[in-house]
Amino acid sequence: MKNKSLKLSAVSLVLFALILSFLSTQPVHAEGTAAEKAPFMYSLAATWEGKGIVRYRIAVQPAEDTVLEGLKIVASNPVKGNVSVVTAGASSSEDKVFLAVEKTTPGKNPMLEYTLLTDASDSGAVKPVSAEIFWKQNGKDVSVKTETVGGDGFVGGECTVIDKYARTPSLPKYYPAGKDLGVLTGSWYEMGVQYGERSGREIVDFFDYRFGAHVEKYGMKHLLEDISRYEAQAKLFFPEGLEFARGIGDGAEKYLSQSKFHANVSNYLKIVFMNCDNCLYYGHPGPADADHGLAPNMIADVRDPSPVMDACSMIALLGSKGATADGTSMLVHNNDGDFIDETWRYTYIAAPTDGNAFWSSTTPGKFFDIMGANNQGLAMALTVGGNKTWIPSQNIYERAFGVTFQYILLKALSTAKSVPEALELVTVATPEYRKATGRKTLLRTRHNNYIMLDKNEAVVVEVTANRYAVRRPGDNGEDPGYIVATNHFVANHSYDANNEKTDFPMTFFGDDDYAPLSATRYYTGFWQAKMNFGKLDADKIRKIWTSHSYITKKGELVEMITNGKEWIPANLASNTICSHDGGYPESYIGSTTDTKIATVDFNQVRYSVGRPCEYVGVPRTFDLHPKY
Repeated sequence: MKNKSLKLSAVSLVLFALILSFLSTQPVHAEGTAAEKAPFMYSLAATWEGKGIVRYRIAVQPAEDTVLEGLKIVASNPVKGNVSVVTAGASSSEDKVFLAVEKTTPGKNPMLEYTLLTDASDSGAVKPVSAEIFWKQNGKDVSVKTETVGGDGFVGGECTVIDKYARTPSLPKYYPAGKDLGVLTGSWYEMGVQYGERSGREIVDFFDYRFGAHVEKYGMKHLLEDISRYEAQAKLFFPEGLEFARGIGDGAEKYLSQSKFHANVSNYLKIVFMNCDNCLYYGHPGPADADHGLAPNMIADVRDPSPVMDACSMIALLGSKGATADGTSMLVHNNDGDFIDETWRYTYIAAPTDGNAFWSSTTPGKFFDIMGANNQGLAMALTVGGNKTWIPSQNIYERAFGVTFQYILLKALSTAKSVPEALELVTVATPEYRKATGRKTLLRTRHNNYIMLDKNEAVVVEVTANRYAVRRPGDNGEDPGYIVATNHFVANHSYDANNEKTDFPMTFFGDDDYAPLSATRYYTGFWQAKMNFGKLDADKIRKIWTSHSYITKKGELVEMITNGKEWIPANLASNTICSHDGGYPESYIGSTTDTKIATVDFNQVRYSVGRPCEYVGVPRTFDLHPKY
């Protein structure tokens, strides 16, 4: 096992220097005065959404602890066209769009969002947009002119070393700020078609890579049978998800028809596969494997031997309980994996005709990787949990052909308005599901930690296929306003398949001792939240989630580790929240692939690609509006 970290103080200085460097490059125009530095960073995003529609987003991120006064964003459109303003309070003229903010709100990035009807037939034909940003500084009106952005582009921030990340040479290069698919609207099928049309090239490449690995390991017949099992479970829980999959397959048809497996599997089942791939990655479940003539004690498949350890980290902070400096409630999540598997980063917002609008981060062809948020003030994420879930000698088979987490997130974020509603779906599903299956709880597929947050409460749900436990802030020594989860289990009880509470501990499936590298990240988040209780905001928690040091269970800060010959930074010798798999000297095989901060008070998400220490500038900013 390998791990990683860096000196926290050094990281803070580096980030501060990078911010100053970035700001110093932005021209500021003062009326009758010498130029002054802008007390903010900005970003511009352009997304082609088909049929000539282009979505523009211009965001401002005030410097830490800064409140801007007299802020005004004036976007100059490249063509005259029909403008549809999305941001409340914004207005437009013939070729400009305006947003005025008397005073910025702590914890919220002001953003101007609108769509423009153009003659662009594809993303390459999108003409660039620019803006001028005004504000008051020392009683004077000052402004800065932005750069321009066109195509499916983003200006403001990027992963600066993404070209070093491991990649199959024949596959497309990674996007240094991710690729946004824009807003999907309509029925589930219609939204799927839009997704597929905007991402088909990467879907076919990623599908062939992942599907081929499973075929090589298990054979085509075995794999198709397992996909059908997962499809049947999804139909029982959330059939709308299968319509979403069908739409993606149809939308991407011109690309998927070029798949080397096209004669073996339909476009629809290609997408169904993509949304159970993560679960198959951890083992084709038993005891149904007896049907394939495989020993039921096989506990790994395609991922074995994997060069990258599970290293995701997440924390929920409740402003209503005093955890944050500005009173906001945030869910913060680092996603980790092999770069070669998980660095094609997508984002999109879906606004189904009947349901909540929600935001997702994902990889090509999948509904979600492992995090999302909706416009009802609910955010959810998950990690791999303790993975000692298949123990035939004790008749324990806690992996199954159940409902995969992609459908669970899809159902919860599109229908739930609060933590209690989402919690019910993750644990006992819907009355319709229970009636159809005769079960009292949801049959899941594998070991996970779910975290969910609204403005009033936060919980972690530790799950296997048939068991679950719910943890709340304070259950394990936390202050009331935060809760942490990484890649092991903490709860000393569980509910069984009959939904009865038992003293069988979830820690049986993987505790601190079983997963010591997960424990280092858990206690880092735990102690940082405890020691900084009431002082955290989005900027400060991002710095913690960029940490290259770790903290032990006893609260000891570890910045360097010796191998007996030299001192090695903890991020390259152990496992830290900003995860650098590959060891010393530095390599780029994994692990952290993106960082997200969802502020549920404002239904706003900040998103950056790659290891957070290697991302410079403004994260992509997304607002989940009440109605699209």
